[in-house]
Amino acid sequence: MLPLFARALCFHGSLLVCLSLPAGAAAPEWKDPKGATFRGEPIEVVGPVAVFRTGGTTSKFLPLSGLSPEDCRRFHAAISGRAPRAEAWAEAKGEATAELVGKLRRSEQGKLVAVDFAKTPEPELIVGVFVGKREGGVRHLLDNLGPFVSRVQRVYPGRAATIVFPSTSEAMGGGSLPARSWLVAEAGKASGTKVYRRFGTMQGMACVLLTREGVPLFGHAINEVADLMKFVDGASNFLWDLNPANPRTARDRAHYLGSVRPVEYADSAAPPVLLVDPLRVDALRIRGVTRVEAVIDVGPNGWPTGVTLAPDGVPEPLRPVIAEALKRGAIFSPAVERGAGAPGRHAYALAIPPENKQHAADAAWVNGEARRDVPFKSWLVLKPIRVPEQVFTSVDRVGPDGIVMLKAVTAGKAGSVSNASQMNAFNSDWFTDAGGPASVRPVAGQKQDVDDAKLTWRAVKPQDGLVDFLGGASYNSHDYCVGYAWTEVEVPEATDAWLGIGSDDGLKVWLNGELVNDKWQQRTSRLDDEVVPLRLKKGANHFLIKIQNAKGLWSFTARLRTRGN
Repeated sequence: MLPLFARALCFHGSLLVCLSLPAGAAAPEWKDPKGATFRGEPIEVVGPVAVFRTGGTTSKFLPLSGLSPEDCRRFHAAISGRAPRAEAWAEAKGEATAELVGKLRRSEQGKLVAVDFAKTPEPELIVGVFVGKREGGVRHLLDNLGPFVSRVQRVYPGRAATIVFPSTSEAMGGGSLPARSWLVAEAGKASGTKVYRRFGTMQGMACVLLTREGVPLFGHAINEVADLMKFVDGASNFLWDLNPANPRTARDRAHYLGSVRPVEYADSAAPPVLLVDPLRVDALRIRGVTRVEAVIDVGPNGWPTGVTLAPDGVPEPLRPVIAEALKRGAIFSPAVERGAGAPGRHAYALAIPPENKQHAADAAWVNGEARRDVPFKSWLVLKPIRVPEQVFTSVDRVGPDGIVMLKAVTAGKAGSVSNASQMNAFNSDWFTDAGGPASVRPVAGQKQDVDDAKLTWRAVKPQDGLVDFLGGASYNSHDYCVGYAWTEVEVPEATDAWLGIGSDDGLKVWLNGELVNDKWQQRTSRLDDEVVPLRLKKGANHFLIKIQNAKGLWSFTARLRTRGN
């Protein structure tokens, strides 16, 4: 069973990264945790870090706990005149966000439409995609960036906005944006903005994670999918590290608030601030909890002294357990009264939403749960298994997201359906009679009879996660084919895991003989197009993947991660 609450962890200072160049002499001087001095303009607090601008395109950001109490107060005083994040983007005062009002369009199903800035929240962070001219265009790179953009929108709604900044209207190489919601800067209008002048490129492509003030946090040039993978992973880590909901940030935020709130409320009072919510929604849901409402008494040191639960939402047997979890696990910055810590009360409310397994998997992929990479070092591939064209051509429906769903159509004589047709229709597979997916244990060079063909399992090393079934063959040379890939990974203990996978086209995935993913659709292989939650057993785990190709490219891309620190 899952624990009812998650304990707070210490922030390890992983965000102590310096992108700095010497700043102007007017910038004040500061010290980092190692005692080294630097000059930088205080910009804002984002999650557990203090952000400094050190140059036009450079920055330095320190864990809040790395600032002395005096420097915390000095930093707070320096940024106190900056406007807070606005509810509506139209009212934004951030240096980067404000200058983009009226200069962006939204891509919807390949068409650019107007953005209603009055109904769009000002983002806290910007994922800037700066596009210049590039041989062959950037469509392939943008397409692989798409799943990350969509996942961030689902997991952090309204928090981060992805904006494409093309240097010219021709910078996209004649291609359109993928059919999803992107923000696009109009080349003629946005080229004069500070954010574009600082980071825009006339050649190639670059991705930069920016604050709403236009200060860079992370980014680099993107020349190939491997570069994009590094950016996606790095940006995901930053989004989680900067998220106040991350329990590892509590120590830094407590240090900062403990330093500045007594001065800020020297002549007034303020209630306690919850820094760590100890209850886990998934654990509460499986125990039948629908909501938790409570009044928490907080002492002047920030530790809860008493919890009074509301009568509804929590089954009676769990009430003392949840009350104790709140009392032991909640962490506060204490109430302040006339510059000193004081007793206070916090009104706690947590609604338990219905289970959404896909959202949970997406969140794990970007919020730090799926931390440890388990590499797929090599695959054994079996291909090509030819399938009659007619079984690919019957369309069942086209979904609202543009995915074409095909009917499972059999071919051949009445009462005699070939294995190939069954494979394509996803009704059965050639190994069914041999003991099912769990029985597949190929070795390199092993022969396999499939219908009238004798195929060979061949070893293939993935390129940045991609397994290309064409293997150098010409485009369209393997239309209407099915292929299989098999590999084995070993883990020291049973663990939760997540598979980031994309395919061209249809996909089936078996883990240790169990079907864990089944997508009958036409699409291109994209980085982490889907995230599939898994449970690995201790020792060897076997993956069998089946890819059906309709026309053109034929491949899949896969990454595996387990829970880790």
